[in-house]
Amino acid sequence: MSAREIQQLRFVPFPTWFPAARDPRASARFYTVVQEDIHEALVRSQSQFREHRVIDLEILGNVVGADIRQYFTYLHRLPELLALPGTYCEQWVREFYASVWVSPYHSYIHYALAGTDYRVTTQRAREVLGLRAYSTRIHQLCYGNVEPPRRPHCGEIPPVDFVAPCFRPPFGEGSSRTVGDLTRPARILDFVLRKTLLPRTGYRDRFTRIQQWLVAHLISQTEFDLWDLIVSEIEDTISESFRGRCQLPYAHWITLLILRARPLPQPAHLQRELTESDTVFPHYDPRQMLRAHHDLRATPPPRAPRGPVPPPSPRGTRSIAAVPETEEQQDIAIGAFTDAEAEGEFDFASDSSDDDYQPPVSDLPPRAHDHEAGGSSSASDPALLAILESMRADQHHATEEQARRDRDQAAINAAVQAR
Repeated sequence: MSAREIQQLRFVPFPTWFPAARDPRASARFYTVVQEDIHEALVRSQSQFREHRVIDLEILGNVVGADIRQYFTYLHRLPELLALPGTYCEQWVREFYASVWVSPYHSYIHYALAGTDYRVTTQRAREVLGLRAYSTRIHQLCYGNVEPPRRPHCGEIPPVDFVAPCFRPPFGEGSSRTVGDLTRPARILDFVLRKTLLPRTGYRDRFTRIQQWLVAHLISQTEFDLWDLIVSEIEDTISESFRGRCQLPYAHWITLLILRARPLPQPAHLQRELTESDTVFPHYDPRQMLRAHHDLRATPPPRAPRGPVPPPSPRGTRSIAAVPETEEQQDIAIGAFTDAEAEGEFDFASDSSDDDYQPPVSDLPPRAHDHEAGGSSSASDPALLAILESMRADQHHATEEQARRDRDQAAINAAVQAR
C-alpha cells in the first residue's frame, strides 16, 4: 500500500476516524476496526521503534567541550527534554500510532489506548513535556503547505546566509552541503539530533534540507517550537506506507505523554503494563563519538576553495545517485536506508555499553473480527495484503455509517424546528 493510499484511509474527518461510540466489531483493545487493522499491519510489516538515546548535556560537554551546551540551553527546557528517561511501553506506542489523529494546525491530538479514546491539547502536551510555544515552526519553513508525508530530501533549501555558520569556509552559493562539510559544533549537533529530535532515515552522506533547517536554528540559537516539530514528525510517520518497514519515533516521549496527560488515577491494567515493560532507550556515551570520529575534538581545517561549477552532464550520464521522484520510489528508498543506516559513516557508533536496541515484534492475539477481514496468523505478504484490503472495506463501512448518522441527526433537527 502506497503512502497516498494510507493518506486516503487515515486523513479523514475526525467523526469518521473517531465515531461517537466505539465500534463493537473491534477487539476489546481497540476503538475501531480500521485502527485495529492498522495496528496489525504495523506489526506484520515488521515496523520497529526508531532508535533514540537519552542525552546528558553535562557529560556531552565534558567530552567534546563545554561550548557545545550553549546550542541547547538557549531553548527553554530542551536539555531536560533530551534527558527524559528512555523507558517506554511498546504496546502503548503501537496503539498510539495506529489510532492517533492530528488536528489541523496541530491544536490537539486524539488517540485510543486499550479501547478508550483520549484527547491531548497542544497546551497540555507542552505542560507535560515542559515546553514553550514559539512562532517559528521548522516544518513550515522547510515544507510550506506540503501535505504529509514530507520527504527528508524535499522542501525549501535554507538561505546561504542562514546556514553558512554550519559549514566550513569557504561557503557560498553552490557549495557542497554534506555532513562532511560541517563545522565541529554542527557535526556534534547533527549527531545528537539523529538520535533525539529528528530520528528519521535519510541519505547517509547527505545533509537533508530539514536537517539543515534544524541544525542552523540551533547554531544561530534561534527559538523554534519543539512540540510542533514532534507532532509534524508523528504526522509524517502515520502517513508513510507499510513498504519501508516504517519506524516509530519518540516512543519514550509518547509513553510519558500518555502517562501524565491522562486523568488520574491510572487504570490498574495500564499501570501493570507499564510496570512490566522492560523496553528502554539507553543513555548515549559521547566517548563513542570521539572514538569513531576523532576529529570532532578540534575544528577541522578549512576545505579547499571550490572551483567553477561544471555544467550538468547529459541526461543518463550523471555519476551521482538520482533522487527518487515518485512516491513508490521514495518509499523503497526510505526502506533501504532504514536497513542500512546503522552502517553509515556519520551515524552513532556502538559498543557494549550502548548497544542499538530493537524490541522484538510480538505476535498479535486473535481478533474479534478476523472472520470478517480474512485475517491470518501468518506474517506473509498475502496476509498483509488481506489486512490492507480489510482496512479499505472497514473505512468504507465507517464512512457510510457516519453519513447515516448525519442524515438521522439532520432529520431530527428538521423535525424539532418544524414544531
